[in-house]
Amino acid sequence: MANVSNCEIPENLLYFIEGKNTVWAKQEGTDVIVVGITDIAQTMAGKVVKVRLKKKGTKVEKGKPVATMESGKWAGPVPAPASGEIIDVNPDVEKNPVLVNQDPYGKGWLVKMKVNNPEELKQLVTGSAAVSKLTELINSEKLQCKRL
Repeated sequence: MANVSNCEIPENLLYFIEGKNTVWAKQEGTDVIVVGITDIAQTMAGKVVKVRLKKKGTKVEKGKPVATMESGKWAGPVPAPASGEIIDVNPDVEKNPVLVNQDPYGKGWLVKMKVNNPEELKQLVTGSAAVSKLTELINSEKLQCKRL
């Protein structure tokens, strides 16, 4: 686990990094991933007050939203790190959105997806490459991560 400016960056996860949108994916088998937002994303958003997840069975293209979130200072989509179908959603974050802030890599997960093409996962960043890309974002935004 890397820790940069108090931001946790687990090196075993896959990351979809597009501008300031940073999403993690954890592989559970060859074609199933769990998706959530990073510690960096939850810090930039501030206290999350609403999470709307796409329904089970929804087909999503890479980069298109799997969820939308609202906080005091931000509202927007959470992009899919790969194309596929949503096979499970986390009802706890809809009931208690602050879980995303408190435990972004654990209880704050958003959806599980069955990936159309597992090759797509190889395009995501992981390990030290992810740490270095996310460190650039932390530094450019002058972030200091904090959990609620």
